[in-house]
Amino acid sequence: MSYAEILVALGDDEPAFRRAAFAGALAGQLGAGLRGVMSRWPRTPQIEPSATIGMVGELLAEARTCCSLDLAAAETRFRDSVGARVGRVSFTGGIGSMTEAVLRNGRRADLIVIGPAVPSDDEHDRCDARAVLSLGGRPVMVVPSDCAAPAVPRRIAVAWRDCRPARRVLREALPLLRRAEQVSVIAMDEVLSVTPDSSVADVVDFLHGHGVPARATDRTGSSLLCEGLLRSIERDADLLVAPAYCSNQLVSSELVRQTTQMLTRCRIPCLLAN
Repeated sequence: MSYAEILVALGDDEPAFRRAAFAGALAGQLGAGLRGVMSRWPRTPQIEPSATIGMVGELLAEARTCCSLDLAAAETRFRDSVGARVGRVSFTGGIGSMTEAVLRNGRRADLIVIGPAVPSDDEHDRCDARAVLSLGGRPVMVVPSDCAAPAVPRRIAVAWRDCRPARRVLREALPLLRRAEQVSVIAMDEVLSVTPDSSVADVVDFLHGHGVPARATDRTGSSLLCEGLLRSIERDADLLVAPAYCSNQLVSSELVRQTTQMLTRCRIPCLLAN
């Protein structure tokens, strides 16, 4: 298993282009193509009450033109951020919802790279991390705004609980897990587990079968909301692999809280799937 194409959600701020550089380095080392996606709505023009229909049309056309110019500038900066590290680089820009653009283009990607879920003054131009995670059908890597971790992680922490999302994200992470120097499997509270005693040992055996240098760790926790455990993971790992909620699991408040923590507060990249 490998990644053929990685999608990175862009924006017009500095963290977005740092994220693009991170995704470019990741794609380059994995031999994958990279697609940058950005979509935005034209800014609503100021229209005087006395404006005629013709004047309104001209203002709207001007707003769309400005939007197209912004997208063209973003593409140039995206390609500059990636440089020559990636053999196949493409950009998809458009007018409309950023979240819908990422979901639509995510159909052709193996991995979606986004920024953290943070409050925004402009809900229309930002990518809704929760929507992409729950509706995208692809593994999602959340990259912090000030990320300093290597694009291909050397030390990976796996937050394991015996549930479907955990099994899926483990398989989706194999291209990265195989390249790691150290993989630590951390047993979380087995809220959804039917075989808690043997599940971690089975996971380690599964990873060994795929050539991953995995080991079980003696660190445990009831939830990734435990501040001490999360900070310990961040000190020791370059990437956290964890399960996320999906629509039919919203009754599990523990898993919902864990996902929210990963989307908003983690200081290292997180690979999530549901």
